[in-house]
Amino acid sequence: MKIVALNRRDFLRSSALVTGGLLLGFESPVAAKVQSTSSQLGPFLQMTNEGKIRLGVPVVEMGQGVYTSLAMCVVEELGLGLEDVEHIETIHHPSFKNPVFSSFTNGSFSIQATGGSCSMKGWAHEFQRIGATAREMLVNTASKQWNLPPNQLRIEKSTIYHPVSGAQIEFGQLATKASTLSPPLKISIKSPEQFNILGNPTKRWDTSVKINGKATYGADIKLPEMLYGTVRHVPILGSKIIRVDDSKAKQVPGFLAAIPLANQIIVVADSTWSAFESSKLMEISTEGGFKELDDSWIQNKLEKDSEQDGVIAGEQLGDFKVAFEKTQKKFESEYSASIQAHACMEPLTATAHVTAEKCEFWGPIQVQDVPVLVGMQVTGLPPEKIKVHTTYLGGGFGRKVEADYIIPPVVASKAMGRPVQITWRREADTQGGFYRPPGLIKFKVGLDENNLPNSFHAKVITPSATLHFAEVLGYFPPWIQEDGYDWTMLEGMLQQPSLNPDGSTNNQYKIPNVKINYIPSEIPITWGFWRGIGAGPNVFAIESLIDEIATIGKRDSLELRKMLMSHNSRAVNVLDTVREFGNWGNPSEGNFQGLSYSDYLNSIQAQIAEISVSPRGKIKVHKVTCVIDCGSMQNPHIVLQQLRGAIIFGLTSTLMGEINVKDGQIVQSNFDDYKMIRLKETPEINIHLIESKEKSGGIGEAGTPLIGPAVANAVFAATGKRVRRLPIRKEDLA
Repeated sequence: MKIVALNRRDFLRSSALVTGGLLLGFESPVAAKVQSTSSQLGPFLQMTNEGKIRLGVPVVEMGQGVYTSLAMCVVEELGLGLEDVEHIETIHHPSFKNPVFSSFTNGSFSIQATGGSCSMKGWAHEFQRIGATAREMLVNTASKQWNLPPNQLRIEKSTIYHPVSGAQIEFGQLATKASTLSPPLKISIKSPEQFNILGNPTKRWDTSVKINGKATYGADIKLPEMLYGTVRHVPILGSKIIRVDDSKAKQVPGFLAAIPLANQIIVVADSTWSAFESSKLMEISTEGGFKELDDSWIQNKLEKDSEQDGVIAGEQLGDFKVAFEKTQKKFESEYSASIQAHACMEPLTATAHVTAEKCEFWGPIQVQDVPVLVGMQVTGLPPEKIKVHTTYLGGGFGRKVEADYIIPPVVASKAMGRPVQITWRREADTQGGFYRPPGLIKFKVGLDENNLPNSFHAKVITPSATLHFAEVLGYFPPWIQEDGYDWTMLEGMLQQPSLNPDGSTNNQYKIPNVKINYIPSEIPITWGFWRGIGAGPNVFAIESLIDEIATIGKRDSLELRKMLMSHNSRAVNVLDTVREFGNWGNPSEGNFQGLSYSDYLNSIQAQIAEISVSPRGKIKVHKVTCVIDCGSMQNPHIVLQQLRGAIIFGLTSTLMGEINVKDGQIVQSNFDDYKMIRLKETPEINIHLIESKEKSGGIGEAGTPLIGPAVANAVFAATGKRVRRLPIRKEDLA
């Protein structure tokens, strides 16, 4: 992207800017067409006259530390520290799309979104470049002022000085003059050997604003004359509203209106409490729906669908059919995983203000283009009249890519003629949300004379998590084929496409004949992205299967993985390192160990779980050891945080998290029955980061899929019972 100087009119496009100083932005290939019509400023770097940095970034901060890491890219080039950054915000602009998504789909899917653990892959280099551009412009300004060659000047902290004459000047004193120069067309960014900040453990920039309350979340938005509201969903999945009786709700002080949509009612009041209380008193009459839906129906549907051939998924390797028929030793195996909810700690909250001339939206969103699409459909306004403000997210995990919590405030504000903030009750989110689909994975494996796999067939049976996007868009997103293949549900499985720049499968087990089939099971529940998407069930299944093969061959499971990964020195190093740091084969007395490996998100990783099982079948995870080679790291401190959080997140779905369905309704409603791992249940987590100069892999989701099979394999070591479904149930160990 070309870096450009922004003019004074651009200062009016964002309240984040202060008057004066140096202001730089990006010009993308389509920026020239939309820059003049967009009501919002694009991503920017501003250096104020006090020498402080203000940043507008195209990605969201939802706990993964991306604000910190992008700021590190900028201050690295300027020779500053994170303490010199005084403001960061997410900017929506129609020309700045997720570059990794765009590249993966050959440009056919361009959207401003944060997800897929790829923010730094897409934007780290660009923010180094804009920081380096600012540095060169400041140096060139000092050079002109002192009439000295730029190569004779040096930078120390926020000061440019001339070693010979002793002349020196602060960045802030040069900022406004630097803004009169044209950005240099050619710039040099630092190489890793020159880094002072990047690559080093660094405390997060946003910690202080979260502690002191300055960070703005969805519920912190306050506007003049703002009304409040909530939503109430139909009780039966798939049913539609035919009548609403709000006579009892009207008795609640502060109740103002009930606005029915197809499958929910928007309740508006003068306070959130009034909206919550009156929503409980709504009497809703519905028709249709799927009352027959329950856990057994869903499991039977998956089993029935498994009889189909499905579609070929990914790239076939060798000839499975021929190899399997020739193999003397063969076996079949299957694994399954349950429905999961996101359970973000922040309730769904969003605010909108619709007038005849414009629509403004505030909220914790992962996809900045969605409020624009919603606003256009609800208000009829053109996109340049719709302004999007992104707040901090109190967790996302894929839940906040959806439009269902964006629609109500826009509809309500248009109807009421005032700003409206809609907050979902926890029960509404748990029972009316989007869920990770259940999965059934069936294997056929042939073993050679050394009990090594020479033929591998997997049949993945699960609903598509993203088919509803095709229904909304009117066309298939590029990761879904018309035959039903959905790449997102095959993540973590062998021989699949990858968001990684090289798309290599070199980090996967070397098996000469591989065939994968996918059956998109149609189960009428709203499915969506979830941390790791298809990798959770798929990695659980594959890594449990590898342990089965090790048992058949009477091999150590780590040694088997090394044999299957002997072609890849990075993977072997990870396995050798986890053996050492996890004390593999030597658990504490009464404890047992299990291992898992994956290259998910191009982060080569192994985990060892050390557990015990009580006589009553209660599993206690004592320690988790994680070793990862994720390529080059901008901030190892954040990598550690993300892996710990991902492991804990995955432990919930391994040991207790499960969404059940009964009589067409979601059973769970809150944290009392959709339980989460608590502090007292959290094991000791030891993580070892391998220094690497390889391309950066993803981190935000990387740790989640491996913990399930690591624990399950440890349970087999402890009990001799093979865990074939997650979460692990006591009855499976009997």
